[in-house]
Amino acid sequence: MNQLSARIKSLNYPEHADPVLKDICIDFKPGEFVFLVGSPRSGKSSLCQALAGVIPSFKAGTLIGEITFVGENIITKRLPEMAGTIGLVRDEPQNQLFCTTVEEDLAFGPCNLMLEPEEVIARIKKTLQLVGLPGYEKRKPETLSGGESQRIALASTLTLEPNIIILDGAVTQLDPQGRKEIYEKLHTLASQEKRIVIVVEERVDHYLHLANRLIRLDKGTVIYDGYPKKEALYTTEKIWNLPKKIISDNVINARKPIVSVNSLTFQYPNGDFALENISLDIYPGEFIALMGKNGAGKTTLAKHFNGLHKPASGDVVIDHMNTKNYSTAQLASQVGYLFQNPQLQICTNSVQAEAAFALKVKKLPEKEIEARVSLLLAKMGLTQFAQNHPYKLAKGDLQKLALASSLVNEPQILIIDEPTSQMSASQSWETMKLISEYNRNGVTVIMISHDLNLALNFASRMVIMDQGEIVVDIPTAHCLNHEENLRELGIDVREIYDEGEMRHEAIAGV
Repeated sequence: MNQLSARIKSLNYPEHADPVLKDICIDFKPGEFVFLVGSPRSGKSSLCQALAGVIPSFKAGTLIGEITFVGENIITKRLPEMAGTIGLVRDEPQNQLFCTTVEEDLAFGPCNLMLEPEEVIARIKKTLQLVGLPGYEKRKPETLSGGESQRIALASTLTLEPNIIILDGAVTQLDPQGRKEIYEKLHTLASQEKRIVIVVEERVDHYLHLANRLIRLDKGTVIYDGYPKKEALYTTEKIWNLPKKIISDNVINARKPIVSVNSLTFQYPNGDFALENISLDIYPGEFIALMGKNGAGKTTLAKHFNGLHKPASGDVVIDHMNTKNYSTAQLASQVGYLFQNPQLQICTNSVQAEAAFALKVKKLPEKEIEARVSLLLAKMGLTQFAQNHPYKLAKGDLQKLALASSLVNEPQILIIDEPTSQMSASQSWETMKLISEYNRNGVTVIMISHDLNLALNFASRMVIMDQGEIVVDIPTAHCLNHEENLRELGIDVREIYDEGEMRHEAIAGV
């Protein structure tokens, strides 16, 4: 049988004294769709990279043991030798897309396998259909939304038709319906074509019924390996027990908006319109959930609030400042921005230096910088990693560092784009409570998110976009009155659950 077998006594990195994986004994069988779960720093990504041959072939690490597929030890193979056998898709699509068009990116792998042009074209069309983006061949990667980029990164791996498909946070930027559709198609691929599909998924609750196996890691060791119960995972019964929002007095007393968008239109250099005739007022102290399907224009709109984008027509005014007349650097003291991909805002070589960067640019006294940074790192649970390089952090911790670097400047407005997409459920909850604390102290929060549970628990207002327009603007408490309309916009209220409720025994506390 063509099973993938891992027998890992230990895996050590040069910078870590303790092994990141130990005593791993797992067999993956053809046709299996497996969810791999675990708390932050439990070893999920390291296991994925070892299974794919990235460690030790490409990434330094001492691996004692063997990983075999069809009788061959993957550890002894070079990565190019495994390209048509094992495909690893990670969470940073910008590191996997490097051509000028989607078609060129998808053709790169098959062409290197020396396939005939007709076969390459057929595979491109097939995989674009599978990931839900037919007709995207001529699109430029830089014009894609985060979710669309992740779909294309997945497609570029699927064009190689690997026997083993490993997704390590590869669909975190997709809206819930899009994520579900991808998992359903991969489940079908596994069962019908007898491939092995392994998926690292932080929010596994809503998709557990698709898996025929669940593996949980803790501190580098497998602590659960079994078949999840196939039972209902959704409930709306306790939605009315959600905690009441605490609205800042600033909102109640506000007469003038802190963000005012008037007849905003924006188009990309290729002529595609991303936003059309947007008007929106946001008041001091509000907590806004900006929602909608991938490609709806959420991030494009938010990037106008700190000057990263400039209107083609119309105006965006931030606290009396028209963004047409101010640079992003000038707006930075007013607007903190957490990118969907936190790696895009990392520019130093230590956690402490990253958190202090904005304050050093402002040339604040060293004692004040040290005090602010120490406090924020403690709040984020990052003190122990202060001297580490940011890229050595777990994905959820990297998001927390990027958030800290956005908050350290004490902005009046905080924009957070999918702020907890790489975090476990418990990490996400704690981080959102911290953000909510800043909101109660007067910071205006604009959260771009696909997570309806976070929106309902922390935001007071829900603004939903579709095809570059605002189509819904309601108090979050009213969302159940618009269930059918919201579902058409990619927001399914059936996904509402109380924190920790209806969780499989193997993922309780994750």
